[in-house]
Amino acid sequence: MSGTKRHHEHETVLVTGVRTPFARAFGELADLDTIALGVAAVRGLLERTGIDPALVGEVVWGSVLFRSDAPNTAREIVFDANLPRSIPGVTLTRACLSGLNAITYAACAIERGQYEVAIAGGSDSTSNAEAPLPRRLTRALAELFMTGGGLSWRKIRRALGRLESVGDLLPRMPRIAERFTGLTMGQHADDMARANAISREAQDRFAMRSHERAHAAIVSGRFDEEVVPVELPGGRRLERDTIVRAKIDPEKVARLRPVFREGGTITAASSSPLTDGASCVLLMSTER
Repeated sequence: MSGTKRHHEHETVLVTGVRTPFARAFGELADLDTIALGVAAVRGLLERTGIDPALVGEVVWGSVLFRSDAPNTAREIVFDANLPRSIPGVTLTRACLSGLNAITYAACAIERGQYEVAIAGGSDSTSNAEAPLPRRLTRALAELFMTGGGLSWRKIRRALGRLESVGDLLPRMPRIAERFTGLTMGQHADDMARANAISREAQDRFAMRSHERAHAAIVSGRFDEEVVPVELPGGRRLERDTIVRAKIDPEKVARLRPVFREGGTITAASSSPLTDGASCVLLMSTER
């Protein structure tokens, strides 16, 4: 009822969390897709906590870049991490907020008494973003192979007739733009900075301070408690973030050109790189 205080039977505790190192796209983690990165984080969480996987009531996961053959990333993580197959998995997507939404979803489920333990997190592999085929080519191929009657020259000619140019034969690189406006996140961020009168100098100072603090945390070992090493093909191992700049020259930062639009204020120094990585948390009811 309006004006009444909501009472939950249970409360949710965020017990602990871990993450993989974060690496620049097409770099150290390029051989691991979104699912594999999620598996690395979940296994690391289970190893560090020692919790019995059978207690987990659900895996809730956030992603933006899905594998077309396995869109329910959470369920695939259950399989590949060798968790009990009775554990359901649900996948959420919301640009740059998917993992946090996954945590909120799991916390609400615990408060409803749906289960007592959940793993929630998110992962994305920009390195493995799929390049979709043009819609005309997709329809032509579907008509060719998914309709009855087998192949015939008549069907092939009709399918080819759907194509208007050579461009209809080539994959389209993902633009990571918002559908309604057609703008990328960087372009929207430029608009936001201008609307809120956030100067180029203020952005540069914030960016440099962020890298300095992150580098200090890495060197001091402060991140060691949250970062789980990732085993890479060929016996290699990634243990630390590789997107943090150890040294920053303020003069060079000031000379950088805007990267998203002419007259913008966001540069390569003040924007995040395309990144691969995963993180997750363990949630429980207070009773558990």
